[in-house]
Amino acid sequence: MSRSHSRRRFLAGASTAAVTAVAGCSGILKSAVSSIFEDVNVINNTDQPVSGSITVTDPNNETVLDETFELTSSDRTDTPTPETGTETASGAVRYPDVFTTTGSYTVAVTLGEDSAIDGVREAEETVTVEDTDNTNVLVTLGGTEETDESIGIGAVDTSDDTDTETG
Repeated sequence: MSRSHSRRRFLAGASTAAVTAVAGCSGILKSAVSSIFEDVNVINNTDQPVSGSITVTDPNNETVLDETFELTSSDRTDTPTPETGTETASGAVRYPDVFTTTGSYTVAVTLGEDSAIDGVREAEETVTVEDTDNTNVLVTLGGTEETDESIGIGAVDTSDDTDTETG
């Protein structure tokens, strides 16, 4: 399998797994999500490079993340580095240690003027963090197999409490 196909499959699979886990349908997928992702993650599923910014505010309305990103297209052929934060030549970015307390966090994404996806440049969503060690926020840019949203924002609870799962 070529690097191009491997990377593309990883990004597509990771996005699909995370969206499925957001729906609460699989404890195994939740475990995979928690081992791959950090607190906040942005994945580019489009066939174009995307630039923008992400801001996260905590329950006290304090900004806990304010970063810009430049992501390659999902079909780029080089392999991302294993570092966290903005990765060189990568279609994904991961931000660790964002959640410091439980409660409602506001996640806002603004794409650059040349990065609009189907005419959409902004999205904002409030997500609930019930466990700061077991919550991952996933921002998907471009549709996935599960959703056709231009910019999707959702939280995944990756705790082992399978009694609360639905799906």
